[in-house]
Amino acid sequence: MPQSLFGQKEYIVQKEEIEQRVELARKAHAQGYNCAESVVLAYADCVGLDKTVAEKMSVSFGGGVAKMREICGCVSAMAMLAGFIKENQDENSRPDTEKCYQWTKCLADKFRSECGDIVCKRLRGIEKGCTKPPMPCRELVATMARLIGESLA
Repeated sequence: MPQSLFGQKEYIVQKEEIEQRVELARKAHAQGYNCAESVVLAYADCVGLDKTVAEKMSVSFGGGVAKMREICGCVSAMAMLAGFIKENQDENSRPDTEKCYQWTKCLADKFRSECGDIVCKRLRGIEKGCTKPPMPCRELVATMARLIGESLA
């Protein structure tokens, strides 16, 4: 079994299915789910989350948390999933805070590197004085879904 940042890991996503997860996230967004919901729903079954629970726990994080345009909903969704990831849990299946923080920071840094930021209003090009072209939310959703999949494969 390959090593991860945190030692041995369980496979909950096969490399071959990452693009399917990305497409699930894109389709969810196209169907009207917000960015956070789309990312969480793409991996809900992998982490043992019921679809209804996944929707309810992520709904308010869209639009940079309740459309306040702060932390991107994709980043919030990834952070929500952290505690459900087996490699981030202790021997009693409880979330290990430091492992969750490390995993979240690592993926947030990768997202920032690929997308240029983790703040919704800057990613969307709507912050006052922002000269950066806006990134489509659906592409941000796809990027985060891919990054999560790669970290779990």
